[in-house]
Amino acid sequence: MRLRFKIIVSFACVSILISAVGLVSNWYASSIQKRLLSSNVETTRLVQYTADIERGLYQSLVYLNTIRVDEGDLEVLTTINRPSNFQLTERFNRELDSIKLSIEMVNELLDTSEITEIIKDAPDLEAFEERFRIYEVITRDWLELNEEDKEQASIVFQTSINPYFRNNIIPLISNLRQKSIDKQNQENDAIELGLKQANFVIRILTLVCVLISFLIAFYVYRSIAKPLAMLNRSARKVGEGDLDEKIEINQKDEIGELATSFNEMASNLQKRTLARDYLDSIIESIHEALIVTDAEGLLVGMNLSAQKMLHYTKDEAIGMHVTEFYDLKNMQKVYDKHGGKGKTFEFGLQTKRGRSIPVLLSESELVNANNEKVGNVVVATDISQRKRANEKIKQSLKEKEILLAEIHHRVKNNLAVISGLLQLQIYEAKSEKVSEALTESQARIQSIALVHEMLYHTDRLAFIDYRRYVNDLLQAISSMHLNVKKDISLIAEVEKISLNLNQAIPCSLLVNEIIVNSYKHAFVEKESGEIKVRMYEKEGFIELVIEDDGIGVKTDKKGKGNSLGLTLMNTLTNQLKGKFTIEGRDDKQGTRTTVIFPK
Repeated sequence: MRLRFKIIVSFACVSILISAVGLVSNWYASSIQKRLLSSNVETTRLVQYTADIERGLYQSLVYLNTIRVDEGDLEVLTTINRPSNFQLTERFNRELDSIKLSIEMVNELLDTSEITEIIKDAPDLEAFEERFRIYEVITRDWLELNEEDKEQASIVFQTSINPYFRNNIIPLISNLRQKSIDKQNQENDAIELGLKQANFVIRILTLVCVLISFLIAFYVYRSIAKPLAMLNRSARKVGEGDLDEKIEINQKDEIGELATSFNEMASNLQKRTLARDYLDSIIESIHEALIVTDAEGLLVGMNLSAQKMLHYTKDEAIGMHVTEFYDLKNMQKVYDKHGGKGKTFEFGLQTKRGRSIPVLLSESELVNANNEKVGNVVVATDISQRKRANEKIKQSLKEKEILLAEIHHRVKNNLAVISGLLQLQIYEAKSEKVSEALTESQARIQSIALVHEMLYHTDRLAFIDYRRYVNDLLQAISSMHLNVKKDISLIAEVEKISLNLNQAIPCSLLVNEIIVNSYKHAFVEKESGEIKVRMYEKEGFIELVIEDDGIGVKTDKKGKGNSLGLTLMNTLTNQLKGKFTIEGRDDKQGTRTTVIFPK
């Protein structure tokens, strides 16, 4: 209670002194104000209007001169963006309208006898208005000429508009303004004399007031101000992060109690809170751009990485809406696709220089203790280098795909040439066995060439659709071993299976070898027959089954034998890391060959 009593008494004394000085000052100020309002206000308005007219005239000439500057000469200008000629013309027109309005206000003031007496020796205002109308007409004509012939317009500006402006318009308005200023100065001198008299009286009263106030201030300083200053200094240090600061005030009044509470608060904060500069260092050390906004999306903070990425300083960016940094062309589409806040997605940020930077963006909400949204945190990672690397990889992959397709095409052509050479050799062969051996070799080559042909015509250069391949292979084998005396049909039941090149070629040679073997041996004593090819995938393995309804083959179930065909089948099956069996069909005449290999 003692502190409150001290403050009340001190303020009461100071208030009485201030009121006394204020009453006297108000009386003098009121008398001066009446004189100012009665004699000086209209003169001041006239000075202001004439100044507005003169400034507007110079500003209009500046706009015309800026329009006259060619685009190629802009390199000598500062880095400030130059408005377009259309914008400059609009500003020029607004200046002319402002000048007209000021002239109307001057005419209204001239209707009073007091103002007329002030400018009785000034040039006729009507002459100025006439010259201003001429200036308006010639400048508007010049603007139209500038659009058609810039060189001629520049000459007209230098020889006509600029001299007319400086010799015929500015002297008139400058003279009128000077007369108004002279009259205003006379009135101000009179007012200044009255103010000096008032100041003398006020100084005497103020001196007395200061002496009494000094005594009161000394008392307040000793008992109130000094402890408060100590409290304020210590509070500022605690606010800056120095939680070791303690306030040493031993008074038994309210200030002493406040100091004790403040020391306890600093001690608790020291136990529970990190220093602010430490947290700032952590945020600034993050390589990703970090932007913090308030609940309305206005930026309130950003780290050093964000400043470098967007080319904005923190002072420039504070207060901007976060969407001003977003690539708005794709913004809605990306938000609809990825769900916006709470997820990380690829996006684009717009820099100060207008360049779009691809980033991985994520947004999270900031909430207070009451679970109310107070802002957002945006984290962005620059992926420009990654995007460029991906583009190079895609381009390189595309080139390699074209090259690989060309290789497949050339291999197929070379195999076709070899097949053609074998066909010529078949025509020249005298022995039927030689002709038969060459035909088998030709079939094997064609089965390999067909693999490369399909790889060349597919988008997936490493895999082929084996169901389509088997159908084409059976058609090629059927046409090669066509026998008008026998009716042998080929049936394919193949699932949709894709095989790579390392498996497709040996598998194709196996199919060719088995079917050709059936053509040669299964139907020696029959006029008609059927060869069925089945192929399917089961539990990670490919199972190939070829059956015929011929006379069968004399071999055991493991496919043992010394013929070239069996040797090739063993070799090709080993390449596939699989196994094969040759056996008779259950309760039927014919042979079943089964090949199983992992996919």
